[in-house]
Amino acid sequence: MKNILVTTDFSEKSIASLHVAIGLAKQHKSKIYLLHAIELPIRLMTESQVSVPEAMYFLNLTKQRFAELHKELETGVEIIDLVETSPLPEAVGETVKKFNIDLVFMGSNGASGAKELFIGSNAEKVIRSATIPVLVIKNPHEKLKIKHIMFGCDFSKRFLKPFEKAVAFAKLFNAKIDLVYVNTPYQFLTTHEINHRMKEFLSEANHARQHFETHVYNDIRVETGILNYVKENKIDLICMFPNGRKGIAHFFNGSISSDLVNHSDTPVLTIKLEK
Repeated sequence: MKNILVTTDFSEKSIASLHVAIGLAKQHKSKIYLLHAIELPIRLMTESQVSVPEAMYFLNLTKQRFAELHKELETGVEIIDLVETSPLPEAVGETVKKFNIDLVFMGSNGASGAKELFIGSNAEKVIRSATIPVLVIKNPHEKLKIKHIMFGCDFSKRFLKPFEKAVAFAKLFNAKIDLVYVNTPYQFLTTHEINHRMKEFLSEANHARQHFETHVYNDIRVETGILNYVKENKIDLICMFPNGRKGIAHFFNGSISSDLVNHSDTPVLTIKLEK
């Protein structure tokens, strides 16, 4: 992991998220790109003469905030400041391409916090459009301790590539991965069927010899099953799978993803599910 992108609006939680990213960057000798996206008022983008001084004001204010932030950081990590005047999802997408970003960090920022994070927000749009993993930190701390990861899906072939990325991410923290199928009355499979599906999944993923704990968790709904499993097993990270326009794919569909993020304080790693 060479390049990490951290988005910031200079709020307390976004700065705390930066500290988490710095800890990871130190461990792996990574470079951090710190991005602030300024969405200028429409009139500043349409009025040629009047808009320039006002636009410069916002840009200079951002530079000042960056300077003040760096005074508080004694990192030993290279941090490159980036300012974009486009909406955050577009700014993230361009930055990812331009600087070959490996991982995006996002904190649950602003007044809306976690309850609105995935509901029509910029964060939702970033996660849906991002081509690389995005780590959403719900309650940032100085250090990110990830030792136990939950990877839950239906274990069909389309989850093979996301699983490979999850395994690579787990190796960064020397973390173990639980493969979990949440069994509900509406999508019921027998234990034998689920175990067979998981075995075939691991075989095709070329990880049959590596030990992963597999679990069948019964609950009324998928989202409550995930939340209960996370709580009962002290999970440090939940993997989720955005799928472009359709939002969270398969059993992680719209309302489920919202409930998970809204009601769980556990960090979430989103890995795009390719079509």
